[in-house]
Amino acid sequence: MRRFIPSLLLWGTLAIVNGKEFKPIIRTESTSELFERSKKIEVIGPTIFPKPTRYLNESAVVVVEPAIGRHRPDKDVVMAYAEGYGLPYYICFIDTLRQTGFDGDIVLAIADYNLLEAHVLDYLKEQDNVVVYIHELRCFTSKGEHSPRIKKNGQLDIFQMCQLHDVYGWKDEDGNVIEKAEDKRIGRVVATLRYEWYWIWAQEYNPDSWIMLIDARDSYFQTDPFADVPRNQGGLLYFFGENTEATRLGKSTKNANWLRRSYGEGTLQALQEKPTICSGSTMGEQVAIETYLRAMVNEWDETDIKMTGADQGFHNYIYYSSKLASAETIKRLVVWEQGKGIINNLGALRTKKFEEWGFYDTETSDVYNWDGRLSPVVHQYDRDNHLHNHIVRERFKDMKNEWMKNHNK
Repeated sequence: MRRFIPSLLLWGTLAIVNGKEFKPIIRTESTSELFERSKKIEVIGPTIFPKPTRYLNESAVVVVEPAIGRHRPDKDVVMAYAEGYGLPYYICFIDTLRQTGFDGDIVLAIADYNLLEAHVLDYLKEQDNVVVYIHELRCFTSKGEHSPRIKKNGQLDIFQMCQLHDVYGWKDEDGNVIEKAEDKRIGRVVATLRYEWYWIWAQEYNPDSWIMLIDARDSYFQTDPFADVPRNQGGLLYFFGENTEATRLGKSTKNANWLRRSYGEGTLQALQEKPTICSGSTMGEQVAIETYLRAMVNEWDETDIKMTGADQGFHNYIYYSSKLASAETIKRLVVWEQGKGIINNLGALRTKKFEEWGFYDTETSDVYNWDGRLSPVVHQYDRDNHLHNHIVRERFKDMKNEWMKNHNK
């Protein structure tokens, strides 16, 4: 099921990148037991996760259609819930991915039409093989009254509870929609809702297609993330850890609260020394991802927790409790240490400048894995002032100006 990635390089080892010397912070001992699953909270028995349509009936299917583009089932795909961003965020996410040579699908859910920032729709319509879902959420105020999506300080409220109506329903024998279903679940935050979107989209791809689930706001791409993935593995799933020297589940107040509120103090105590696995970066073959997504939606159904970010608690729990271990369609689950896999999670490294950690070149603004190779996916770039300023003040500006110039021709 799981492959461990040991750390075997030495302190002080020099990596030469673009003619510059880097001293990666890497460990001398093997860390092969870092992601050992817990025996204290082990889930025993067969692993069967119901479909998100569980509250309807067996004949209910996905009926929602994209507003822009069409899925290509035989392609790899990057999926993101990207609601309410300004134009530069979409350009940076999509353009840096295309510049790597990736020619698969990019699937996004964005805000309802009346909430879109200027030029976003125009830009997305111009992109090849970008599939966009624009779907109005039915949301609530803090008093439980029906409300449209609320903005606070110019940003959509990530704590607002919402429902996902009209995405499931029933079709006749010819595939025509005959009825759309109301959402039977109570309101949940958009960070939780996104897993249903991911599951809906995953239905559109072949079992051997590779799928990446990634946060769009704070990610960009340096090389093709699918270039060297193993193919036809029958259910390979990749998780990606955060830096183990900087944080653990019990050390982070947020992670501790998500686990405590979802599963109780006993579960938190059992997992408090475990490395944090990031829920904002996951990838794998469709057959494994689809099962994982059913598991994530099911965790919300079982815990009924109303917290933004609680999905990271779910993500860590279903791994460390072995809840995914018996799933027939997940043949192998690899947990990559931070800075050693395709997606480099940088969020826990804010304790000092990225340059001081040794993986970031301030002259080129390139981000590297600990072995000195470019990180294919840079996630959580905004945790470092230098890199964040480079992206937002320089790259955003240049990309937007270039698009506006070409768009206005």
